[in-house]
Amino acid sequence: MSKRIQKILNRLQLVHLTKGLSDESARALRVNATFQTIMFLIPSLLLPVIFFTEPPETHLISFASYIIFILPLGYSRFLLYKGKYAMSAVFALLASNFHITILSLSQADDPAPLGFLLFAVIPFLMIPRQNIKLRWFFVIVSGLLFLSSQYYYRVMGGEGIFGPPKWVVPADYLMPPLVLLVIFFILLINQFVKAVNRAEDKLIAEHQKSESLLLNVLPLDVARELKQNGVSKPKHYPSATVCFTDFEGFTKIAETLSPTELVEELDRCFSYFDSLMERHHLEKLKTIGDSYMFVGGIPKSNKTHAVDSVLAALEIQAFMNQMKEIKTAQGLPYWQLRLGIHSGELIAGVIGDKKFAYDVWSDTVNTASRCESSGMTGKINISSSTYELIKDFFQCEYRGEVPAKHKGNIKMYFVEGLLPELQREGHPQVPNQEFVNRYKALANTT
Repeated sequence: MSKRIQKILNRLQLVHLTKGLSDESARALRVNATFQTIMFLIPSLLLPVIFFTEPPETHLISFASYIIFILPLGYSRFLLYKGKYAMSAVFALLASNFHITILSLSQADDPAPLGFLLFAVIPFLMIPRQNIKLRWFFVIVSGLLFLSSQYYYRVMGGEGIFGPPKWVVPADYLMPPLVLLVIFFILLINQFVKAVNRAEDKLIAEHQKSESLLLNVLPLDVARELKQNGVSKPKHYPSATVCFTDFEGFTKIAETLSPTELVEELDRCFSYFDSLMERHHLEKLKTIGDSYMFVGGIPKSNKTHAVDSVLAALEIQAFMNQMKEIKTAQGLPYWQLRLGIHSGELIAGVIGDKKFAYDVWSDTVNTASRCESSGMTGKINISSSTYELIKDFFQCEYRGEVPAKHKGNIKMYFVEGLLPELQREGHPQVPNQEFVNRYKALANTT
């Protein structure tokens, strides 16, 4: 039974329209929808009672005000479905203030003016902060309408359409405390809403930080699956490219640096490598000491993973050569890099239930590692399987069959650079338009 009631309440509050909205905007929409429902139901239920309890002369004006009230209220509901949330709140509040004004003018002792106090509070919840001026407009209007109705009837002794009030209070007795009450009431609600907004802002900021940290550890699609399902199933990729880098002579140079200097030097290099990953549609997997590992073709499969990986490797090679020139000019020791690349099938995913890490498994990973260790300093060493995928883009030097630990002999190549016809004139390391055309054609192959 409770589930059925909750389902009905969700429909009345139009919860299905809040998807994609911020917490504050979603709350404003729900409050608006609830307000509309209540303001529709109360007059609808009271209308039959009015005809039996009120004098006959009041029936016409009560019925007319009801009709005039319902039409803009219905339009306000329609605007919610159209996504015009601020305009919907405007129509709902205008219609409600107008309706209460008519009732207040009709009978001097009608409790209807108390509705103005409600309408002085509702804008804080119904209208988001980005429409702050609109919010305060309705707060002030409703507050002034309440005070005006009390002053007119209770102090001036004014008459309603159907007669004077039954009691009149001197202005110096009634109005000062009434004004203070309204101001205090509005300021209190405003502070409460501001406190709620500050708490929500902090929660949103912390949520964004945690999201950012999670995305630094896991790919976006994997992170979403993990949050939704609690687990992320490893996925098979028929073709992907794995690259390992390793600094030559790292241990020897590390002995001459303090721990702080060593970490700063590694961070400078790895930060640059990181900057290449998104640009070339690659996924950084891990760093192990002075080794850096990345993969192309995951978590979204593509046909260009080998080309993307070699492009990134060439930029890494150019960066390290530039660092070498700077360090040599300063008389400082420098690191040199070996890069090994291999393409093949693999499994990628997250395993375990603590300290999540996105990783890959298969013989492809082992072979890529052997390509790195079997390479030469300053060179990009690739396997024959990677060569077959990139030979239409890069010029390579065949090394022959090179012995690799626990893998036997593997056909290997050194990547020399872009093919001459794919180089931009005067800039041999920069791809030209023909390269872009071939790349697009490869990406679109089925």
